Amino acid sequence: MATKASKPSSGVNKAKASPSAAGSVELFGHCTLVEGYALPNFLGCHALVGLRDTPGKVVAVLTSAHNLQTLLETALATGNLIAFRGAKSTSPPTPLGGTWAVDVYLIDSMILYSMH
Repeated sequence: MATKASKPSSGVNKAKASPSAAGSVELFGHCTLVEGYALPNFLGCHALVGLRDTPGKVVAVLTSAHNLQTLLETALATGNLIAFRGAKSTSPPTPLGGTWAVDVYLIDSMILYSMH
């Protein structure tokens, strides 16, 4: 009988969601690309994440927070599992124009796991 992979613990008991966190989700995966931007209309990065619990599905995460960008770059370099929390955007910014080909999440927190 197959069982769902257990969710790694961050060691923090989470409080109930606040109104500002409405619509936020927590997803797990591996970072496959990080692209940074230093444009007049956007300073930050996006990353592509292959979801752990939905094999074959890739989403983008978008942030302007430098500390989250650093964690995404580290995740890309190490191949370690990440968890991110954010809301799916219905009209995400496109820093270089065009349209997104994947779902985009505007993230406000991230965990980088070591599986050693």
